[in-house]
Amino acid sequence: MKNKKTNTLTFKLWVYFVSFAVALFIILWFMQVIFLQSYYSSMKKSETISLALEIEEKINDDDIKDVIDKIAYKNALSIWVFDTDNNLIYSSNNSSGQGTITQLPTRPLSIDTTGIVDKILESSNQKVSYTLKIDRFKTELFVYGKVIPDTNLCLVLVSSIDPIDATTSVLQSQLVYVTIIALLISSIISVFLSIRISKPITDMTISAQKLAKGNYNVKFEKAGYKEMDDLADTLNFTASEFSKTDKIRKELIANVSHDLRTPLTMIKAYSEMIRDLSGDNKEKREEHLQVIIDETDRLTRLVNDMMDLSKIESGFATLTKEKFNYTEVLEKTIENFKVLHQVENCKITLETPKDLYVVADKTKIERVLYNLISNAINHSGDIDNMKNIIVKASVNGKIVRTEVIDNGVGIKKEDIAHIWDRYYKVNKNFKRSDTGSGLGLSIVKDILIAHNVNYGVNSEVGKGTDFWFDLERSSKSKESKEKNKNKEDINNEKESKE
Repeated sequence: MKNKKTNTLTFKLWVYFVSFAVALFIILWFMQVIFLQSYYSSMKKSETISLALEIEEKINDDDIKDVIDKIAYKNALSIWVFDTDNNLIYSSNNSSGQGTITQLPTRPLSIDTTGIVDKILESSNQKVSYTLKIDRFKTELFVYGKVIPDTNLCLVLVSSIDPIDATTSVLQSQLVYVTIIALLISSIISVFLSIRISKPITDMTISAQKLAKGNYNVKFEKAGYKEMDDLADTLNFTASEFSKTDKIRKELIANVSHDLRTPLTMIKAYSEMIRDLSGDNKEKREEHLQVIIDETDRLTRLVNDMMDLSKIESGFATLTKEKFNYTEVLEKTIENFKVLHQVENCKITLETPKDLYVVADKTKIERVLYNLISNAINHSGDIDNMKNIIVKASVNGKIVRTEVIDNGVGIKKEDIAHIWDRYYKVNKNFKRSDTGSGLGLSIVKDILIAHNVNYGVNSEVGKGTDFWFDLERSSKSKESKEKNKNKEDINNEKESKE
């Protein structure tokens, strides 16, 4: 099992920074200590050849001797100019005569210049370059000679490429101290940066643990850089949403508990009445049984609404879109309210074109219409006033807009945004209808969202409310057109016979 301390962000950042510093100094050690000698030798050889070319270009100048002396002195070189007969023309060391021993200006060393011209002339490209090791003084010389074009002169340059052991030793000593100091500084900086970077994450972890325990008022602080600030904003938004969800959950449990308890109490009470009082009285028994059946139906509607809402919100309820006669659906829905529900003191008016076709999930749209009309009936007028409900379908291009209009008390502006929420009451003194579950409008909203259509509500206090939604219009099917054509043909035949 890994040590928790070595698995922290602070420790890992420190390791990364120190490893990076060590890698840099390893490269520096290789470049300054191991490869320094070879790099220095290569550089001196290239420099000597370049100086030879510079002298060659100025060989015909009047002050060529001064040029040679300056170059020799400045670059610690020995320079000779011979003719092709091996006669010394000029030397930067002021020596003369063929075969003499010539000293380098940098130290009391000497080389024999005898035979250099012969080597140059014998070479294929009339150039020579080689190194001489002088073991006695532990030194190394680079000799370069060539024939100057268009002349009978030979130019010879000798440069010292002594091993730079002393320089390397100095660099090693310096690098030891520099490495130690740099590692200390990098360790301090890495610890500071790792703490600065990890602290906001640690604080967010502590806040997240509080959030997980149910403290939705926790605040995630920003760290001062974009990525962490974005994360803090996201977590703060999440905490806010969790708080809302928790509040809705508590309200849902309270409302559902209330809605379940009331019919269960009624069922139990009337069951006991049948057992103790009305068991032998047929009229009373049937009346009490009817109450039990009504309360059972209410429970069934509540459970079904909750299951439907859960399926829609979880995505398990899929849409089966089809083309159908919307006018027939509207007429059937309203007729069911008139016959099955025996609505008293209520007038439902339908305003729609004939043979209006739409593309939607027929079953779910029927549920939307049922819920909206039921909601309008429950919140329209009162016992003394007639409930006037208007169901209106109108066409606008490829859109069919359906409106369910009532003459109720209306909804305040501040309540309209919440009217689609589960169990939301626009009036705290409002008593929920026994026929409703408190989930009707929430189910309507989710079905319409699944259809990806527009919906809304317009209301004015004291005048009534207008719930509306749009559907995709479709032209008549071929079968419907053929049926209508056949009807017209039959009518024409009847008229002609008459």
